[in-house]
Amino acid sequence: MKNSIQINCARENLAKVRQFVTESLKSTSLSEIEVNTLVLAVDEVCANVIIHSADCDSKKSLKVYTDIKSNQAIFEVIDKGIGYDLRSHKMPQLSDIIKSKRKGGVGLMLVQKIMDKIDFIPNTKGNIIRLIKQF
Repeated sequence: MKNSIQINCARENLAKVRQFVTESLKSTSLSEIEVNTLVLAVDEVCANVIIHSADCDSKKSLKVYTDIKSNQAIFEVIDKGIGYDLRSHKMPQLSDIIKSKRKGGVGLMLVQKIMDKIDFIPNTKGNIIRLIKQF
């Protein structure tokens, strides 16, 4: 079943996205841990869009679509900001992050580990980041 939510690009709206994804996954037989893992991945993508693509400008917005089927979940995050192809993201070495005491840098790595497939589709309606998880 397809559902969508649109939010302004403010960090405090991430809670709405997490709730929306959680509700969308209620019809599945996924465990609470599996649901929370998928919520984490979608939240991370949305946070990156809000922070890096929209510069936390609440006048901008993003839309999240869910399409939950019996054997897979498809999530699409659509925005009109600066696009970033997650597929080309090089995973950092955790030892380098620890040594540099850098905050952040592991979110996209988590998304890549959690999801089975990631697509990036730039088009006239905006950038589409599609996340697919088989179950």
